[in-house]
Amino acid sequence: MPAAGALLAALLAGAAQGHDEGLRTQVEQKIRLSATLVGDRATAQRIAASGHVQALAHLDEGRVHQSHAEDLLARGDYAGARQAADEALRNLGMARRLVPDGTLRLAAARARHEQQLASVERLVDAWRARGGDGQSLTDLAGLLGQARAAAQEQRWDEAQQRLAQAERLLLEGLSRTLGSTTLDYTLRPSTPAEEFRQELARQRGFAELLPLALRDLRPRPEAVTLVERYSETSQTLRSQALQRFEQGATEEALVHIRSATLYLQRALQAAGLVVPPPNGNPP
Repeated sequence: MPAAGALLAALLAGAAQGHDEGLRTQVEQKIRLSATLVGDRATAQRIAASGHVQALAHLDEGRVHQSHAEDLLARGDYAGARQAADEALRNLGMARRLVPDGTLRLAAARARHEQQLASVERLVDAWRARGGDGQSLTDLAGLLGQARAAAQEQRWDEAQQRLAQAERLLLEGLSRTLGSTTLDYTLRPSTPAEEFRQELARQRGFAELLPLALRDLRPRPEAVTLVERYSETSQTLRSQALQRFEQGATEEALVHIRSATLYLQRALQAAGLVVPPPNGNPP
């Protein structure tokens, strides 16, 4: 009996030691990751230059937790070090999300510009069809041309200003020409095939934004796992949609491509990027 008790004690001690070693390795990995984020001078300078109060507070808080985590690890308090490292990563991630780098901002600016430009162009076409004023249409064409030129050079503020001028000119012309008549310029596809191509382009736009979000927002490992799962599901659904479309089953193809887009929206949300809320609830 004494020998059995000693053996059991030895086994328990070995298990505890193995657990501690595993926990230490996990904590060291987290601390190395948070240290990398803290030492990213370019990101720190970007956040400091932004003047964003909340981002700066999260950055400072992350540094404090990072230092605390390193101290607890040195003292052998692995559980406390892990908690401090998690807090450091959370705060550093929040700071980066509040002040994304220029690439991501440019992608968002381009998306907003393209959406507003398409809206104005549809409104111009609708007004032209109703006999809009010739000189005003000429002025509008000039403003839209200036907006496109500014966008090509990534002068997004100027491009948005030209589009805003075009919208004001359109509203003035519409008030003169149409009076109280309601003008509907919503983009509606004329055929299911055209609708499928529009949905396919929409899905592709989200797919192009995803790697930028992963690179610049640097979500936590568990979030990356979720992003990858959603992205893989989206790609599978997109392939199925293309297959159904080629087979002539356009309605089924539309269902698949819309679902593919929903999964990409969920992936972007998991990465930390704010996107329009998806319709439906994919698992």
